[in-house]
Amino acid sequence: MNQKIEVSTVKPDLSFFQEEQSYRILEFVDESRLDLKIEDLNSYMNKTNGIGKTDEQKDEDYAYAQKMWKEFQNDLRDVKFNFHLDRSQFTLLTDILLKKLEYDTNTVFIAIELTELLGGMHGTKFSNEKEIKSFNVTATEITYIYHLIQNFKIKGLSKDAYTFSKILRRIGEISKIVNYYDAHAKNLTEEISKWALSLDGSETIMTELPEINS
Repeated sequence: MNQKIEVSTVKPDLSFFQEEQSYRILEFVDESRLDLKIEDLNSYMNKTNGIGKTDEQKDEDYAYAQKMWKEFQNDLRDVKFNFHLDRSQFTLLTDILLKKLEYDTNTVFIAIELTELLGGMHGTKFSNEKEIKSFNVTATEITYIYHLIQNFKIKGLSKDAYTFSKILRRIGEISKIVNYYDAHAKNLTEEISKWALSLDGSETIMTELPEINS
């Protein structure tokens, strides 16, 4: 028996404070677009039923719900998050990715996928140690970065160790937001399936929805 995927009602922080300044991890316009897609789909299912409709009309209703879900999925896949780094974090991360990691037959292709992102980071200059710059990353790119550096080892509790932990914290902040919306996407898959059954009260008129990362 499949258990319903529980969606946390508490949205993770979409910004953080540093040096008395606020930094957005996900821009307001992108947050609003994702939230609105969820609200619109739930509203559509709440207002749409199969009373007095032909099978063809019910199929059209279901196809439209699938279309709305797919649009939300695509938005989540393509939305850009702000990956904030100061000079020491930027220097260490790029040094790890470009110089210190050893790539095997699996990870080399992941690294190549990050070429465009790293190319955009190349030559970045900071005016001081406290300055923070933002780099645009997708959910896939931040996942790739974490996958590559998760097993990187720094000896002792050096300055680099503390810097490395801060990089991981920044990645974690983005991952929490991605997981929040990803959970909504998966939960909506189940809700659409239940709603499809309710259109005629008996027959299933649904097809399997793809995973969010497909």
